Amino acid sequence: MRLDKDKIQKINLFENLTNSRAKGLLDNEKITIIVEKGEIGKAIGKKGKNIKMLEKLMHKKLKIIEYSEDPVRFVGNFIYPIEAEDIKLNNNFIEINLKDKKTKGLLIGRERKNLNELTKLVAEYFNLEIKII
Repeated sequence: MRLDKDKIQKINLFENLTNSRAKGLLDNEKITIIVEKGEIGKAIGKKGKNIKMLEKLMHKKLKIIEYSEDPVRFVGNFIYPIEAEDIKLNNNFIEINLKDKKTKGLLIGRERKNLNELTKLVAEYFNLEIKII
């Protein structure tokens, strides 16, 4: 993940306020922070207080994802609270099977923003591609 001065400052702010360790950050319309395994509770804070505070400070929506070395679990963490019927690794693809078109639309997002973000992270961390079924 390529870090510039702005991203480093945001990661430092996040880590100092939450006492959790960030593994990576994407900064688009919303800020997506990947935290180390086991750090999600500290990152969110009681009743989401850390997220609310950081959103005010950064003037953007914030999404926090727990990292997992298992790409299937990582994808499940990313798409939460969307429930997939099945997520499985098939060759160089992670296949996500969704139950209906509404759920599929939520996962893909307007102008494919959610899917593009997921695809970028999965390619970067695991060198795999995403396929939605």
